[in-house]
Amino acid sequence: MNMNIFIIEDDSLLLEALKEGLSQWSYKVSSPSDFSLVMEDFVAHWPHLVMIDIQLPKFDGFHWCREIRAVSKVPIIFLSSRDHPMDMVMAMNLGADDYVQKPFHMDVLIAKIQAIIRRTYTYEEASADVIEWNQALLT
Repeated sequence: MNMNIFIIEDDSLLLEALKEGLSQWSYKVSSPSDFSLVMEDFVAHWPHLVMIDIQLPKFDGFHWCREIRAVSKVPIIFLSSRDHPMDMVMAMNLGADDYVQKPFHMDVLIAKIQAIIRRTYTYEEASADVIEWNQALLT
């Protein structure tokens, strides 16, 4: 399955580095065309995972996390240079699956992405082959 990752990041150099690094792992990467159209682009791409910075133009990453959570259970990873514990707590309370502090090592980010995708999508697909009959599980 070709996984699509939607990155909401205003640092163009970091965005390009993420696109390059993720494409080496066969991830398709998309990002908003305009920071006032984040939800429209999210719905158009309907990604498998979202990465969000906190400090963004127009609205912050917390706002976009709330908006995405209102329509989807897609995994969300915050990428931020902010290191205050309250930012991390707020991100997780809003529905984020992880919080990665900048600067980060690309190999660690890839491992976190793979773990979240494995947990989110592998079990979901495997459960489709399980049938319950008379309170017994059949495969």
